[in-house]
Amino acid sequence: MYENITKYIEIFGNDAADDGKLQADLAAFTDAFQQAGLMDPDGLNVMGARGWATRSALLEAAPSMTAQEACACISAFLQQEMFIPGLLADQVKQGILPAILQRLQALEG
Repeated sequence: MYENITKYIEIFGNDAADDGKLQADLAAFTDAFQQAGLMDPDGLNVMGARGWATRSALLEAAPSMTAQEACACISAFLQQEMFIPGLLADQVKQGILPAILQRLQALEG
């Protein structure tokens, strides 16, 4: 169910990716996530209710998130990207998005 988005784990884990390639990969990831029908319009509320407002909180929570929580976080990142360009790339560089994708992969496996 999540293989179309978890395939980006390896791509986003590539430290050598330049910003141009990362932006192209993020655009493809965004399309795949939206096409999979995984967007949660309440993503920001889910994150707020669980206290996931910081990088450390998200990294700590990622290994135990439910699939719904993981998709809510990704949805929130995508929603915020519209207002804060570069946020999604930062989530990749900080290891947050890859950690959440790894959790989805583990849940599916």
